[in-house]
Amino acid sequence: FGTAYRFDLHAPGNEHDRSDPADAHTYVQAVARGDIDRPALDAFVDDAGRVMAALEDRTPLRWAPLDDWPDYHSEFPGGCDGGRSIWPTPMTVPGRVAERIQEAPDSSGRPAYDDDDQAITDAIVFRGPLRGQGLVGGLLAGLLDAGVEVRSGARVDRLLDSDLGVTGVQIAGERLEGRVVLATGGFQFDPGLRAAFLPAPGIVPLGTPACTGDGLRMAMSAGTRLGNMTEGWWMPTLSIPGEQLNGAPYSRPLHGERAKPGSILVDRRGLRFVDEAQNYCDVGRAMQRFDAGSYSYPGSPCWLVFDAAYRARYPVGPLEPGDPDPDWLHRADDLDGLADQLCIPRAALADTVCRFNAGASLGEDPDFGRGSRPYDRWIGDSQRSSPTLAPLADGPFFATRVELGCMGTKGGPRTDDRGRVLDLTGRPLPGLYAAGNAAASPFGIGVAAGGGTIGPALVFGDRAGEAAASDVGPR
Repeated sequence: FGTAYRFDLHAPGNEHDRSDPADAHTYVQAVARGDIDRPALDAFVDDAGRVMAALEDRTPLRWAPLDDWPDYHSEFPGGCDGGRSIWPTPMTVPGRVAERIQEAPDSSGRPAYDDDDQAITDAIVFRGPLRGQGLVGGLLAGLLDAGVEVRSGARVDRLLDSDLGVTGVQIAGERLEGRVVLATGGFQFDPGLRAAFLPAPGIVPLGTPACTGDGLRMAMSAGTRLGNMTEGWWMPTLSIPGEQLNGAPYSRPLHGERAKPGSILVDRRGLRFVDEAQNYCDVGRAMQRFDAGSYSYPGSPCWLVFDAAYRARYPVGPLEPGDPDPDWLHRADDLDGLADQLCIPRAALADTVCRFNAGASLGEDPDFGRGSRPYDRWIGDSQRSSPTLAPLADGPFFATRVELGCMGTKGGPRTDDRGRVLDLTGRPLPGLYAAGNAAASPFGIGVAAGGGTIGPALVFGDRAGEAAASDVGPR
């Protein structure tokens, strides 16, 4: 397997976090909005440090701080400009583990880091590669060392139950008795569930195509209380023709490209609608706005528009500066020609760019405040005096289509702060537990920081496992 790709996760109270624990509680409660669970949020903050230390004890994972990675809303009360998100140091795993780890389609099989811990590929985005193989490899190695049997390709048919609660699962006719922890991911790859629960049409699923809602259907069949069903971990995406993962179309997260100077996002009316440098979830939510006049969602899909200086300086997905222009990239000598290609009004695009340029030339964005927040500046170009702002000045001009993606859904069975699934009356359903995107997220619409999905999944996965192992009652 060689050096594992890194991934980030949000874990306030980790051994490297020097912020006040009270501030972490204040911040998480400030970010969480809507359908939230305050006791679970407090449990997450209180227990994240212990769980991260336990993972170091039980697996090859070793954590390093991301000291300069701000919380996504560090301007909120209790926010922090770095240290609450962590990632693992590079590691090498045994061959028996490596052969079970799947490469990401856009990694090209290249290692992420060289022998001196220097980044070789930029993989998804930020300032170094972020990949789930590191987490999968570390956890799988720990499980195998502990003697756990890990089956892949074994789809559960249904839950087993009795008058006493859930008593196991059935897999291809085989009955496996015991308490059950649902950790199957979300339902973003099931078209019917997307249409039934998610708020906008045309949402592009991201992640593993196996996230088809099996855990949700099992929980519903057991008569559980649901929560947060209309929410997801939103992500603007770039789809490259022909790219696939496990036979399904594969779309790339569009992270840093949005924040670099010389680019803007415009909707299908030719208008900006968001601070492009904000975190992916908030930008994705802005793409969902419904326009009553046109009876449409003009921000989904939308367009990333940039100029020649940007094209020469920054990558866009797999496209590097100096590469030939691909078919999926629109190019025109002037803005009018680009507007015609995008089927948006010429005057609207010209006025939008003119207004943006007037502010950007002064290092300002009077409409959306781009570059005014610590996270904006961090994800931008640190080598520039204005990390996120520059006029779109010189042709040719370029654009690529941006769609609304969902990295994972946030809805599922409600749980208590120990991961016990709740029935319709709000009481724990004996024998059934859930964690990660298979459970209702306690954060509501909020995403707190880098790795805002993974940190809570690990914490509540650990808590659910402990509860399943120690609860009194039928097994």
